[in-house]
Amino acid sequence: MNRIISLSTALSAAVIMAAGSLSLSAQDYDKSGFCPITKGMILEYVNYDADGNRTGSFMMSVRSVSGTLADGTVVFDQHFFDEDGKPLFDDNNLPMEVTVGGEDGTVSRMSDVGKVMKVQDIMSKGDASSIPSGLSTGMVIPDGTIKVRIGRISATIGTKNRQVLGQKDITVPAGTFDCWLVREEQVTRQPVGSRTEMIETWYAAGIGCVRQAVYDRKGRLDHTQELVSVRFE
Repeated sequence: MNRIISLSTALSAAVIMAAGSLSLSAQDYDKSGFCPITKGMILEYVNYDADGNRTGSFMMSVRSVSGTLADGTVVFDQHFFDEDGKPLFDDNNLPMEVTVGGEDGTVSRMSDVGKVMKVQDIMSKGDASSIPSGLSTGMVIPDGTIKVRIGRISATIGTKNRQVLGQKDITVPAGTFDCWLVREEQVTRQPVGSRTEMIETWYAAGIGCVRQAVYDRKGRLDHTQELVSVRFE
């Protein structure tokens, strides 16, 4: 089974929005997995707390891609903003390199520990890197593991109890997408302890996360996220 490069997370073209649906000016972007892996795609997300209040946003762009879906590397540029749309950092970029395949499996590399700690709940959660391309309702997905390296600090993101709950069109500000709903439990293990969350994500082929809800270990809603724009450079 091929693994798909991504973190829960294109081509040179323009996005055309009409009548609540998404139409791309070119249709050859990579839809082989449930994550963005075509150079030039820019995705923008907005996060909300459990009461529906906007808490922040981030943009993720695919800077470069090399290798294959089974053994390759993708580099994302990530830009983060507060609830008022102001940049969280002066340089406001947190590059992330993700490699798939090899002895270490899936590895996500970032360089700034302080930034990562501040934005870990703004980025999409879950593990799109191990979601197979052929999904069906009720399907159980094997557990996934991502090794995270931030400077000299290492952490592990594990996903388990993963199941496909259904398929339908989902409409968000970015448009309408044919999506699969995946429920998974995420356990993040860091040197200072571990954290368990339950995640429900609507995934679209070639796009990745379209809408997501994150719950704490007691089943209480923590926050939601939705895709507000897709464009190409």
